Amino acid sequence: MRRLAILSLAFALCAPVVAMADNAMSLGVYLWTDPDHDPVKAQFLSVANGTSETEIDGPEGSKSDTHPTTPDELRLLTATIKEQMAALSMERKPMPTGGYITVDWHYSTDTGYADGSTTFALDAVPASVQALQMAAFGATLSK
Repeated sequence: MRRLAILSLAFALCAPVVAMADNAMSLGVYLWTDPDHDPVKAQFLSVANGTSETEIDGPEGSKSDTHPTTPDELRLLTATIKEQMAALSMERKPMPTGGYITVDWHYSTDTGYADGSTTFALDAVPASVQALQMAAFGATLSK
């Protein structure tokens, strides 16, 4: 019963995004120092219908912005999500120790969606993710 409730909630949350015209994409980058606690820093970029929304959270506080999507943001976000999709694997990998970065992504169109999450050691975050972080947020995440 609980599993059905969770699946229903997940579908309800995704349905409005899937129903949007064109496409919607998002990417979240989260710095974890302890898996038993919330991330210590986070960056989130969402692009839909020509509008970008960014949010940065951390010890310094929160900052959000909404602006017209730039061609550079769209190019970098598309490339990063495509790279994350291509890297999907069903192989189980060990959890990094000493802090890590989680990258969550989402892509949707009128007819479907895909999303995923990957965990990287601090020194193994893909260059595409770092380039997007610099363009959208002006910095990458570090301890």
